[in-house]
Amino acid sequence: MEKVNKDGLTEEEFLAAYNPGNYERPSVTVDMMLLRLKKDMSCLQILLIQRKNHPCIDEWALPGGFINIDESAYQAACRELEEETGLKDVYLEQLYTMSQPDRDPRMRVIDIAYTGLLPFHYEGQEKAGDDAKDAAWFDLVFTDEQMQFTNEQNGVAITYKLEKKTFKNGVLSIQNFIPVQESEDALAFDHEQIILEGLMRLRNKVMYCDVAFNLMPEEFTLPDLQNVYEMILGKDLYKANFRDKISDKVVKSGRKAKSVTGKRIADLYRYSIENDKY
Repeated sequence: MEKVNKDGLTEEEFLAAYNPGNYERPSVTVDMMLLRLKKDMSCLQILLIQRKNHPCIDEWALPGGFINIDESAYQAACRELEEETGLKDVYLEQLYTMSQPDRDPRMRVIDIAYTGLLPFHYEGQEKAGDDAKDAAWFDLVFTDEQMQFTNEQNGVAITYKLEKKTFKNGVLSIQNFIPVQESEDALAFDHEQIILEGLMRLRNKVMYCDVAFNLMPEEFTLPDLQNVYEMILGKDLYKANFRDKISDKVVKSGRKAKSVTGKRIADLYRYSIENDKY
């Protein structure tokens, strides 16, 4: 027997009479935080686009846009990424949902943020397109005190001070950071919060999985690998402790090369697929 509700309607009858206009409907967007290593491995870099229309005209932002009615959030992220930057076939992981009612001055907009890590050898060419005036890689500095984005070619330096704040979640007191603008320039919308969430997630993940290897070249030295871990964690690591931690994650390739971040010739290693813990 087909089930009916309290009004005696079957599901087919209920759907035929249903009026979506009875509820306000927010728009939904996606934004992508893409990270890569600078060629000299001196810092992480983040891809930003410069907006060419209101709101936040001329401000730098994460690549992204509105989700079409016939696509998933992931499909929209891939499409927007290619439209605005020319990048495609990039690994994306869903990061966070931004839902503050006033985050977009146009209307009620809920944003689904993604993070992606590009391999060291990635040769894709970013380009501005769609509603982006420019697309550029910014050097990223991330510590417990500061988050800074710098692009010397465009003469842009955007800085946020990170203030610690405690939030209650049930019986727990959780300490987190709040970005406070220090520079004249700022990122568009609430994208500094998205980036902070993404960097904190990455910092936490490298402690229990092998996510950092997504940034590395196919072959690498252990000093370079340690440098990347230190970059993400924002602190120096003891050489012996680090090598003990990653000893079962890497295998020697049988070749040697000069470290990118050092001056000595060292053994080259590869990531051990058998120990994949992403």
